[in-house]
Amino acid sequence: MWYLFPRESLACHARVDFVRGIVGNKRQVFSSGILGKVMKIRLYDHPFVVAEPKVFEVNSLAEWLFDYYGDSPAVKVQIFSGEPSVETDISDDIAAIMAGDANEYIILQSPAGFDPISWAYIVIAVLVVATIVLMPKPVMPGNINRTQQSPNNALGDRENKLRLLERVEDIYGTVKSIPSLMMPTYNKYINHSKYEYGYYCIGRGYYDITDVKDGDTLIAAIDGASAAVYAPFTSPNNAAPYLQIGGAIIDNVLTTRRAIEVDGITLKALNQVQLAPVVDYNFAPGNRIYQQTKKPNFNAVAAVGDTLIVSMANTVVSTSGSATFTIGTHGIADTSGAQLFAGIVVGDSVTVSGTISNNGIFTVTSKPNANTLIVSQALVTESVAAATFKITRNYSGSYVVTAVGDGYVDLSVNTWPSSVFAPGASVQIAGRTNYTDWVTLPIVDRTEVWCNVTAPNGMFKDDGGGKAATSVNFSIEIERLTAALVPTGIVETVSGTLSGSVQDERADTIEHATSWTGPARVRMRRTSAYDYDFGGGIQDEIKWTDLYSASYIDRSEFGNKTTIHTVTQATARATAVKTRQLNCLASRKLPIFDGTSFSGTLDANGRLIFGVIGATSKIVDIIAAVSSDPKIGRRDLATEIDMAQIWSVQQKLDAWNVNCGQFNFTFDTDNTSFEETITSIANAGFCIAYRQNGKIRLAFDQKQTSSTALFTHRNKKPNAETITRNFSSDAEYDGVEFIYVDPDSDQSETITLPLNGIYTKLKKFEIAGIRSYEQAWLRANREYQKLIGQRISIETSTTSDARSLLPNSRVDIVDNTRFKSYDGEVVGQQGLELTLSQNVTFLPGAPHSIILMRRDGSLQSIRCTAGSAPNKIVLGSLPSEAVVTSYGQDGIRTIYSFAADTTRGAQAYLVQEIDLSDAQYPAIRAINYSDDYYLKDYEIIPNKDAVIS
Repeated sequence: MWYLFPRESLACHARVDFVRGIVGNKRQVFSSGILGKVMKIRLYDHPFVVAEPKVFEVNSLAEWLFDYYGDSPAVKVQIFSGEPSVETDISDDIAAIMAGDANEYIILQSPAGFDPISWAYIVIAVLVVATIVLMPKPVMPGNINRTQQSPNNALGDRENKLRLLERVEDIYGTVKSIPSLMMPTYNKYINHSKYEYGYYCIGRGYYDITDVKDGDTLIAAIDGASAAVYAPFTSPNNAAPYLQIGGAIIDNVLTTRRAIEVDGITLKALNQVQLAPVVDYNFAPGNRIYQQTKKPNFNAVAAVGDTLIVSMANTVVSTSGSATFTIGTHGIADTSGAQLFAGIVVGDSVTVSGTISNNGIFTVTSKPNANTLIVSQALVTESVAAATFKITRNYSGSYVVTAVGDGYVDLSVNTWPSSVFAPGASVQIAGRTNYTDWVTLPIVDRTEVWCNVTAPNGMFKDDGGGKAATSVNFSIEIERLTAALVPTGIVETVSGTLSGSVQDERADTIEHATSWTGPARVRMRRTSAYDYDFGGGIQDEIKWTDLYSASYIDRSEFGNKTTIHTVTQATARATAVKTRQLNCLASRKLPIFDGTSFSGTLDANGRLIFGVIGATSKIVDIIAAVSSDPKIGRRDLATEIDMAQIWSVQQKLDAWNVNCGQFNFTFDTDNTSFEETITSIANAGFCIAYRQNGKIRLAFDQKQTSSTALFTHRNKKPNAETITRNFSSDAEYDGVEFIYVDPDSDQSETITLPLNGIYTKLKKFEIAGIRSYEQAWLRANREYQKLIGQRISIETSTTSDARSLLPNSRVDIVDNTRFKSYDGEVVGQQGLELTLSQNVTFLPGAPHSIILMRRDGSLQSIRCTAGSAPNKIVLGSLPSEAVVTSYGQDGIRTIYSFAADTTRGAQAYLVQEIDLSDAQYPAIRAINYSDDYYLKDYEIIPNKDAVIS
């Protein structure tokens, strides 16, 4: 018995894996299902009633139980693996029910009603499974990082990505690999040069790696670049690479996390962001302050809305002159007209000295004019030549800036009474500091802090005599945080310096291991002042470019993955690459099958434990690998995979064209079942996968000179045949657009047929695993020839004869939808004259043949002529075995089909699928057979340049 893999929904694949997980058969990823195994169920309505059981053939015991009984059966159900006994009773054995691996099960029903305790075990299994089936698959939100597709298979956006929660790439054959990130890349500076560090996963298993590139440039051709490739179960943390390109990479693999808040923050000196603490200022009457020294200028650091804090000592304003002063009873008059009292206002306390009788402190009560003061105290009248009048000013306070100009600011005050020159006054911008903001690193396993500090435009001084060296110091403060990210006041300070006398970038990476592990916050400042006094040009701007938290990884390796560790120097050549991507050619290494044995052995974890493995694209090696892989097929090659038969198919493919039995593809989604995987591999190799006698085999789609079976009305279910005839190509397609990945360009290329360009509508094909022009050309022509030649499809139900068929086999099916067909049984024989079950008609002048079905199901075609009656024909040669004309120990009568040789081809079909869901009448689905399908198989393949533009 054989049968094809049934078509199943995605939910079914998920369902099978879920069930396996329930019974403790835990696997890391990927659907696998035990689809294709048919088991028989014999159901007895009552264990003590003598009656034939009901017989069912199903694919899953658990699903059948739920479908048949639901979650609350009306009877008690007992389940036995084989004939009933205490030993074979599995009613309470979830694992056995879910495994469903016996050939036959017995179900006994008792009318006493179901046992809720016993049935609960079954419900645990089948109801949960049914929930998965009935409920739609959950849709992941679009705002989380689930890329699903590997860049290996993408037509665009082929860049290295972090594929969180996704299947590790399974590469088979040879592909251009765009490895997935295993850690975020990070940048470090060594001797002022920038290097990018990356660690990537190429895929599961072992690989031959060649053509390692960054974009389109070989790593080996980039100065300062290195790449180290590590075999499975090794890493930079525990072993040497098996492939080293460029210099050795000394760093281990770390977990680094870059703080996005730090993106090139300019670190300015305190005297570049804050006013000098003690200098000379002029306070003008009103609300303006003038700078005596612009280091820095007001307009370089202050802005409207800033708050200025003014601190000054009492400032003495002295007013005197050589002119004559006249002092009256309460007034003092400046008779010189020099307006020496301009700085004195009403309310001032004036200290007078240099007079005969009026020295002392007086309060100004009024000022009639600019040259006259009226005071509150009585004065003695006298005339003085050179008196001195002193007052005290203090403008300390907080003010808001309302305007900023070159060397001055206006403040939010009503008015200052007079102009004051205040040497040594302090004017500071409130809250202004040269520290950056704190940046939090919340990582609980953080052990180190890395800071990249750069001078992008170089470091130098130049006064016209050439570039001279200069230096800038900076400081990093790292404060410990609690688990709740509360500052503790425990601060570690790290200092550094950038120096240089060149225009090229100067940079350094400060790596600091803190005395604690866990959260921290970090800030930086420039500690060197800007040199305003230098007479030439200065270039000393520094930036805080990157902040990383680094965590030690205690794993020495990362399992069955080939990984690659890279360092790329950011030279002009490297950064000129338009699309930065690490890529390589990866060829999966597998045990090679030689027809009888394998060259090597992998253990359950994928580790090579015996022999050797090699790079291979042959489908026989790949089918063996995916079938035995515990995370994909988990099949026993000896009992479930017919390696000898698949090997023979591989030999046929290689003999036809060495490229046709190849498969080169990356499986990248966890929604691919084992059956879908095998089907994809077989499809690329012009085959259909099927199972026969419990083993997976391949049916090679090739030209066939004769049919392998005959189906007439004698071995078909009555009135169960449907024929569909198309009089134009499929959905009016009349051309093929075949897309494949070409190994020369590593890009998607397209073969369009017909080559003359005369078509109206193209049918698009993208078949996974095809990576050679020759394979793509032959497959494109197969699809094109079928497109224009496939006109008839048939679906018919037959007797058990159909169970012996193979997919892609040629069969003869008599059209019993017509009113008249010439098929039936041989009911008599007299010498070479056969008596048929119905009359036949010979076309004038045309040769005719009769096809006889042998007892083993094979066919013999024999030329014949008209016999002595309409239902008789005369054989032109002896039949190869005795014709059976009556029922008896030799079985049923010989089945025949009669037709003119010119019309015989109309009965030939190519089997596509067989449905065994009906145990009594299997269904055949087939298309009309034509040798034209294989028209281009052995013709000379045209030059690629003539086909692909």
